[in-house]
Amino acid sequence: MNLWNWLYLSILHLPIAFYLTRSGLYIQLMYNSVHFDIYQNNTMQKLLTFWCLLLCGTTIVQAQNGYKPAYPFELGVQLGTSQFLGDLGGVGATAVANNEWQKGVGVPFIIDTDIESVRPIAGVFARYSIGGHFAARLDLNYLQLAGDDKNAGIGQFDATEKSTNAAWFRYYRNLSFRTHVFEANVAAEITPYNFEIGNGYSDFSVISPYGFIGVGLFAFNPQAIYNGSWVDLQPLSTEGQGLVEGRANYELVQFNIPMGFGVKWSYNDTWALALEVGHRVTFTDYIDDVSTYYVDPDVFTQNFDAQTAEMATALARRSVEIDPTGKYAYVTDARLAPNKPNSSEPQNLQRGDRFGHNDGYYTVSVRFSYYIDVNSLRGAGGKRYGCPVW
Repeated sequence: MNLWNWLYLSILHLPIAFYLTRSGLYIQLMYNSVHFDIYQNNTMQKLLTFWCLLLCGTTIVQAQNGYKPAYPFELGVQLGTSQFLGDLGGVGATAVANNEWQKGVGVPFIIDTDIESVRPIAGVFARYSIGGHFAARLDLNYLQLAGDDKNAGIGQFDATEKSTNAAWFRYYRNLSFRTHVFEANVAAEITPYNFEIGNGYSDFSVISPYGFIGVGLFAFNPQAIYNGSWVDLQPLSTEGQGLVEGRANYELVQFNIPMGFGVKWSYNDTWALALEVGHRVTFTDYIDDVSTYYVDPDVFTQNFDAQTAEMATALARRSVEIDPTGKYAYVTDARLAPNKPNSSEPQNLQRGDRFGHNDGYYTVSVRFSYYIDVNSLRGAGGKRYGCPVW
């Protein structure tokens, strides 16, 4: 029995129990009197619930909806937009003016969309249908990501006049970045139902809403402008990564989990067009080179040559560019940090998201694909099967 048939039979016949507790979602599966327990905290609770319901719903309707692509293999391209979700940038002037959503470190998913930081994505993909409700796909993409603290309060803030709005601290931080991203991922697609529309076998369409989830790798390299040129940030250890105890340097190739949903329109088993929204869960908080606390610039002078130390100091703390007199320098200068309570050690000054939330990004794209070897499907009989079109 192959893996897909095993998964299908397992979902149909396995007893599944869901327990929703205060601390998260608890799922119990039983197979041959053996219990498998899965626990997810609140961060992933909604996503896991969604995928469980989608998978179960798909198996229920599969017997009632018999459409299957005439030929399973597709090759395609996609074009669209990408949006960074992390420490830098975030929702713009309208939300700041109304004191909504913006709380200094951004907000989840599409709500944090920053129009000024939208960038392009382009890619190619291959897709193989396994029946009418499941598919496997491979995506290879190039995209760009960017973020700029100036977008946290366009026209709303002044660096020399401190605001009570928490977003002012993002604006005053004055950091920015860009990165090119190359990603490769494999994913499973689930289509709950195929809506067949047409006039018989020679002219028909199929509308297929779908969801997907998978695993992938992506390569990135955050950069910032210094003296008019783009420079790489990771080698500069702007937060003391690799130089300060407890702050390891970050890798520029990381895993991600792509997931999302879309709607696909297939025409006459010849080509297909889809609109898709995809989110990437990552395992790094350094896509933008911002994560934890400011570091004393003496760390740079002690570990780098004079020119590199000067560059690292300038790019680690850029509030001086908009507050040259240092009126509020204590907000970002680690040397001016007050001592910890009942201690002679200085407090850490927050540079990034102190709660440890990882960065992410999402894409909105149009995907065009072509069914391979269509000529072989034009013979008499057997072109497709399933319920009559309506």
